[in-house]
Amino acid sequence: MIESAIITPLLLLLILGIFEFGLAFQNYLGVANTARDAARAASVGADNPNADWRMLLAAERGSAAIDADLERIIVYTVSSPSDPVPAACLTSSTGITGVCNVYDESDFGMLEEEFGCALSTLTPAPDEAWCPTDRNAIIDTAAGTRPDFIGVYVRMTHDYITGLFGDSVVLEDQIVLRIEPQGR
Repeated sequence: MIESAIITPLLLLLILGIFEFGLAFQNYLGVANTARDAARAASVGADNPNADWRMLLAAERGSAAIDADLERIIVYTVSSPSDPVPAACLTSSTGITGVCNVYDESDFGMLEEEFGCALSTLTPAPDEAWCPTDRNAIIDTAAGTRPDFIGVYVRMTHDYITGLFGDSVVLEDQIVLRIEPQGR
């Protein structure tokens, strides 16, 4: 009787811990897959005026397995695949000119015609800070230039069910790819 009184709470804590961290890990894998899908769409979209809209669609499809909403997606430029998200982009609400575009939950349901910088029906356009048409997607061997790198950062908050391990945890991931060269 005494042994079971000691072991039962520990066993329940272990089972609940496996359950809570299993769900958190499932959501983390969903965030990682969403970042990968969004980065691939952004890379393939290259300098197309609606590249960011296509990237957000890919992120929505990729996040279908996540049981919480995505909070933020940042599309940014870096000089190498190992560079982190620019710090100013993490705190910005709209983006930094020539560096990044920041999207939150309210931007995920926008229409295609609301994107495209100068072509947008909105002022300012959601992708205006780093317009997709300003991205270099051309290989010029004579000039020695290659397409830009494009990064995608994804963040969501996973709420724990039992509260034994805290209220929530922020899950985030980022992927950097080279923009796919475009034939011209």
